Amino acid sequence: MKSFPGVSGLVFNEELLSTQSSRGVSGISVPDAGFDDKHKKKKAEDYIGEKFIRKNDPELPEVSEPAVVRHFTRLSQWNICVDSAFYPLGSCTMKYNPKINEAAGSFDNIKNTHPLTPVKLTQPLLKILYDFDKILCALTGLDNFTLIPQAGAAGEFTGMKIIGKYFDIKKNEKRDKVLIPDSSHGTNPASSRIAGFIPVEVKTSGRGYIEPEELKKHLDGSVAALMITNPNTFGIFEKNIKELSELLHDNGSLLYMDGANFNAFIGNCGISGMGVDIIHLNLHKTFSTPHGGGGPGSGPVGVKKFLSKFLPVPYVKKENGLYVLKEDKEHTIGKIASFYGNFAVILKAYTYILSIGRQDISKVSEIAILNANYIKKRLQTAYKGSDPFPDELCMHECVFNDKELQLNGISTLELAKLLIDYGFHPPTVYFPKNIHGAIMIEPTETESLDTMDNFISVMVKIKTASKNSAIKAPKKTKVGRVNEVLANKKPVFR
Repeated sequence: MKSFPGVSGLVFNEELLSTQSSRGVSGISVPDAGFDDKHKKKKAEDYIGEKFIRKNDPELPEVSEPAVVRHFTRLSQWNICVDSAFYPLGSCTMKYNPKINEAAGSFDNIKNTHPLTPVKLTQPLLKILYDFDKILCALTGLDNFTLIPQAGAAGEFTGMKIIGKYFDIKKNEKRDKVLIPDSSHGTNPASSRIAGFIPVEVKTSGRGYIEPEELKKHLDGSVAALMITNPNTFGIFEKNIKELSELLHDNGSLLYMDGANFNAFIGNCGISGMGVDIIHLNLHKTFSTPHGGGGPGSGPVGVKKFLSKFLPVPYVKKENGLYVLKEDKEHTIGKIASFYGNFAVILKAYTYILSIGRQDISKVSEIAILNANYIKKRLQTAYKGSDPFPDELCMHECVFNDKELQLNGISTLELAKLLIDYGFHPPTVYFPKNIHGAIMIEPTETESLDTMDNFISVMVKIKTASKNSAIKAPKKTKVGRVNEVLANKKPVFR
């Protein structure tokens, strides 16, 4: 062993510089790891099994470090991501993530903090949780939040369990149905069912929202709640929501709002003023934290005061000058996750809100709505007859059907594939399910006018593309059209 000159305590093993072969791997040797003599005498196959021992040297290229770095950098650039291209996924809100949020969530003293660290050593982190609860209350008008749910669907489930607990402690009330509009998010029926309710579909009108008369058809003593998405999955504001809430409350039922589309309201609408009793928000959508690949997520649940006692535990409380975690709610639904949620996601959302500021936060939804309506109006001209709600202003997203595309023999899927060749990630397609060949576009507030104009011009070009070119797209990607039916029927997991 030799020390590097001038570097205290750092040594290297001369064996590592050996060019002798070790265990079948050319050019790499294994230094003495401190095993005793008994273990040194054992062969590799005694540890891992003879069938796993390489018989010949691996065929690895002799390449330089720059070549390796360039290879993997190039691989990363072959994927479309929100940092490299317009990503207009309707209903999913693939919003650009400011890098200051990522930096905040990556601080070593935060990401490496053990969840069982004593509260006296985690006061700044608990203060962030305590303050963030108050921020969400201020933005919605509700009275209390839990930050524990670790995804939007987990927030839905939590909300449904709270509603179930609320009716459980009321005498002589068996309410086992939850009304769910056909314009709601797809997870709503599943969340209500898993929580023990029977989901019942409510039809929306031809204008894209629920009419009070339609709701009245379903109201009786078995209805626990209406689980409404607002703005709904058509991108339309539920104009009758105040009247709907009054009908529900007169029936003894509650109004649950799926707030995953809260980015259309942020800073501009008081949720409590709509008559909403309980809501979940998606921090990983509205407040810009990463949303791709199934997580990480965070789905805080907010309630009016009369439901606060049912919120899950633990919760953060300020007591004798300290922030502490408490579990003293008598009627709590209990624990719904280990510890206290996805703290890094909460911190990124907290950073996002503070970096914008309370006075300017309303601009987020204003620009998102402006951008979506700009695309809606421009494409109405190019795609005549393809807007299912032509007389309605949209909120954060707009939706089209495939009527105009079909005139040229092109499907919604082929539109999506052609967009890739033009450098755009496709919008959400074939959802919502009750719009034939749905094309759902959400620009968010972060996209420029130039970006949207380029996207619109490409959409216009695609409308007149030949069927032959469409079925061959994408042609500019490393992997071309895959057989999606075969992939679903015979998936290969490896």
